[in-house]
Parts: sequence; structure tokens; C-alpha cells
Amino acid sequence: MTWSAAELEQAREAVTVLLDELGLEAYLFAVEPREANWEVKVECAVQEGWETVTLPVELRALLASRVDREARARLAQTWGTRLAACRRTAAG
Repeated sequence: MTWSAAELEQAREAVTVLLDELGLEAYLFAVEPREANWEVKVECAVQEGWETVTLPVELRALLASRVDREARARLAQTWGTRLAACRRTAAG
């Protein structure tokens, strides 16, 4: 599958919105195009230091999350579970 630089930029924007909505304490991420599912690699702050989590994602679903609330909610639910240790504490 071929992809464009515009799609990569749109994917990065979508990931930024999703991770911000999840309320992570601190994080860095990279979007990596793949033949099948793309990967989002997130390095995030956890109580013990830093953790790396790899999230597979379909490009179509990721791009849809920019304008479709249901698509964004589905990704946020899945990613939120995987990134639970990275979320801000209630006191933070």
C-alpha cells in the first residue's frame, strides 16, 4: 500500500488529538507506516520512569478519527486501556 506525506501528517495530527484526550502525563510518539496496519509507538511517563507501547492501527480508522467522533471514541477506548499507566493521576 502506498501512502502520501499528507496522510502521514494527518495521521500524526490525529494521534496528537487522541493522546491529548487521553490525558497522558508526558509522552513522545512516532507514527510508522506499515504494509498492513500502521504502528503508533508511544513512549510515556509512568510512575517507575518511562514505558514504550506499540499500538497497531488501520490508517483508515486513524484518519477517520479526525472527523468521526465514534471512530475517535473507539480508538481512545482501545488505546486508553493500553496506556492506562501513563495517565495523569487525579491529584496531578
